[in-house]
Amino acid sequence: MFTQKPLPSVLKGPRITLERHSSSLAPTMFATIDANREHLQFMPWTQFTKTAEDSKKWIDVTLAEWDNLSLFDYGIYFEGRYVGSAGVHSINWEFKNCELGYWISKEFEGRGLISEVVKLLESACFKQGFHRVEIRCAGFNEASARVALKNGYKFEGELREDSLINGVYRSTKVFGKLRREWESSP
Repeated sequence: MFTQKPLPSVLKGPRITLERHSSSLAPTMFATIDANREHLQFMPWTQFTKTAEDSKKWIDVTLAEWDNLSLFDYGIYFEGRYVGSAGVHSINWEFKNCELGYWISKEFEGRGLISEVVKLLESACFKQGFHRVEIRCAGFNEASARVALKNGYKFEGELREDSLINGVYRSTKVFGKLRREWESSP
């Protein structure tokens, strides 16, 4: 039987740790976002993150949504330093599926850290009993598409101009992995 319950509040990998946010992270989260604003310009939420208080409000939302089992958002920590965020969202408990989302500071790209994030999150989801996990990214986001493919997600298609981000229509690539594919992977 599939029981709805929260994911673990801490997930540890070989190099990174994912931790449920705390309100005290807000200034650090904001500073990280602000320092990476150009790098993150295509993330729809950056336009609403203008102060540390905005980050605190977001963290408060994630904590409430965690408690009502609709979102599990984590800070990504590398060598003890906050370097980005990742989470499980678009959760459909009835159909046992969800989506992974993530972002990382530009200086930490290209080190395989996001692949480690994906492995930790998908493992937690499949162990919880989910049937399907998705990764969605902007059609032009080749780095995120490579992460999905590198981690065994199947490209399932592109939703043409399905999002309006900062006044511009954007297409979304959809990648999926099924529980049986996760179970049979090395």
